[in-house]
Amino acid sequence: MKTSCFDAVVSFSPGAKAKQIDALLIYRAQKIPASFHFYEPHQEKRPEHFFVRVHIHRPLTLKWMYEFKIQKQGAKRLLGDGKVLNPYSERINSGQIKKRVTFLRELQGNEKSMLFALIREKGVQGLKEGEVGDFCSLEMRSLHRLSQELEAEGKIKILTFSPLFLFSQKSFDFLLGRILAFLSQFHKKNPDKIGVSPERIKKRFGLHQMILTLALKHLLKAGEIRDLGEEVSLAGFKRAITAREETILRELEEMCFKGEFHSVSSKDLQKRFRLSSKRIQQLISLLIDRKKVIQGKDGFILHSRWLDEVILKIRNYGKQELTVSDFKKMTGLTRKYAIPLLELLDQMGVTRRRGSSREIL
Repeated sequence: MKTSCFDAVVSFSPGAKAKQIDALLIYRAQKIPASFHFYEPHQEKRPEHFFVRVHIHRPLTLKWMYEFKIQKQGAKRLLGDGKVLNPYSERINSGQIKKRVTFLRELQGNEKSMLFALIREKGVQGLKEGEVGDFCSLEMRSLHRLSQELEAEGKIKILTFSPLFLFSQKSFDFLLGRILAFLSQFHKKNPDKIGVSPERIKKRFGLHQMILTLALKHLLKAGEIRDLGEEVSLAGFKRAITAREETILRELEEMCFKGEFHSVSSKDLQKRFRLSSKRIQQLISLLIDRKKVIQGKDGFILHSRWLDEVILKIRNYGKQELTVSDFKKMTGLTRKYAIPLLELLDQMGVTRRRGSSREIL
């Protein structure tokens, strides 16, 4: 991949007043007109290296630590030599120079410090294998080894090995804080809404799906957020519920307890309560959050008190095995609902499937 603008370290200074000089960049016997823009002002007492952004008149394929020389235009003498640090530089404003120089200093180190600096520079987007290949000439074996060392030190996360996808721990911690701040702001502006869709969070921060999933799982496990089905909210957020909605919640809960919920369509519920499909789902999510009802992975919903009674019946069944037929008689459910409920009980560790029957644990 060719570049016409890159960051480098050079062994000469532009002088006391100049911030830019024009010269010839010599690379593999090629002499190319170039402009050297110095990031920092000239200082008399400093190490003999200077960070520059180089604009070349003809694109070249350059990578980290590729060496070149600089010759003054119209003269034979060399001004000095240089090394490529960042092959793909972008123009920045004066307020960003300090951060850029820090990044370039880190790139002056060994392969490990270079890789770590590059991962951190990518921020919440993460670093992909192809981007590393464009940046430097590290062999895949070395890249895997260095990545594992950095992960063992707690500095990065390896999201996938093939293709390699890397994410800095610092960026991950930053992202967690930003997601929580975003949810907090959303709740303040939308007190009537129950939560935010993960897709909206993904678009807000421009995240890869894998990074979004990892962040939400971490926040869920830490008890910082709640999973409301199609949306998430802060763990401590309580949406304001009107008196009418509280009445609807009680009716929905009663329907669930009586086993009527699955015999009623979504359209029936919308018509009965004069609410949209989305609002009905939000109210059901609220019942789940209040631990009034439980939902299986296939959408199967039942009352938690009724489920407790079913589990008690299974515990007192007096046998070690439970057939589907016996379970249907025990619960009064048809096969359509008995099978999903048995699968939910398997997930909960109450039963374990063995062939066509269940072992009671």
